[in-house]
Amino acid sequence: MALMPVLCLQAAIAVAQAGEPPAETLLTHVIQPELGAAEFAPGDRIIITSLRGDREHLEPGGRYVLEGSYTLASADSADLAWYATTRGPSGSTPVNANEHGKITRGSGNFHLEKTLLNDGWLHVSFYVSGNSQGGIYFGEKGIENTVLRKKSWSDFSRSAPGHQPDVNAAAARTGAVPISDPANRAIMTYLGEAVPPPAGLDTRYSPTNLLAAFTALSQQQGLRIERLAVDDSEFPFLVHGVLAGQHDFRELEAGLRQMKDYDYGGSEVGNTAKGGTYFSLNMIPYSQYPSGQAAACNRRLMVRLQMLADSVRPAEE
Repeated sequence: MALMPVLCLQAAIAVAQAGEPPAETLLTHVIQPELGAAEFAPGDRIIITSLRGDREHLEPGGRYVLEGSYTLASADSADLAWYATTRGPSGSTPVNANEHGKITRGSGNFHLEKTLLNDGWLHVSFYVSGNSQGGIYFGEKGIENTVLRKKSWSDFSRSAPGHQPDVNAAAARTGAVPISDPANRAIMTYLGEAVPPPAGLDTRYSPTNLLAAFTALSQQQGLRIERLAVDDSEFPFLVHGVLAGQHDFRELEAGLRQMKDYDYGGSEVGNTAKGGTYFSLNMIPYSQYPSGQAAACNRRLMVRLQMLADSVRPAEE
């Protein structure tokens, strides 16, 4: 009896798969993904290039294949996984072997398969020693309720809840908790509503590319990033994190003003108790603000910068 040959893919560029992939004839529906909240360790990256399924839309019960590429720089190895964050309290969810696979430091391609068991927020993420090491949320373009735009936690915070976001905290942030004090009401009235990003926003100002631009500037100036994320809950998107060592942020400000396509639009900076530099920063040019919304953006900008800076500092002290 003839033996079938076994093909071995390089571990640095392949994600382990169990079982045969679904027949191509069953996955005829091409679904255009839309990216949501993203957070990565410095140097890490995930790019989604293809999403196909046996149904026209993302929905429970459908079978889907997700493909793309990754770069892992923050760890020697990780588990690359396609999971779903539940929208409310739930029990444990079974994990199929095809939903994740081991990768090693470097760049490569991935092919993940998933049957949607519930209506959760989809994301593909790195996991190191069982803990999330950053990733990106996505949904179906044109169906807004499938995309998680803002996380209520950080993968790099000691208080990160793993796969289960704090629903009560999220509700408070969206106004579920009444503001009864007249002074609070006056401040909230002045701040006004959050400004969404303009339609057709240049991809250079997406969360992923903002992270890449700040990382490039830091490397140019010899700065080491300890933590880095983007707040994309409203516009302008803000970069925030921690740098190793204490630095004069004016050097970064000058570097930003010299960068093509980016600019310095305000920051909040301070020193951590461990000798680092925490910061929040607006690097999106004024020209990218939605028409007629510059004043609305700026009223909220300094408050947001302070909030983000304060959210980093306690975790370090």
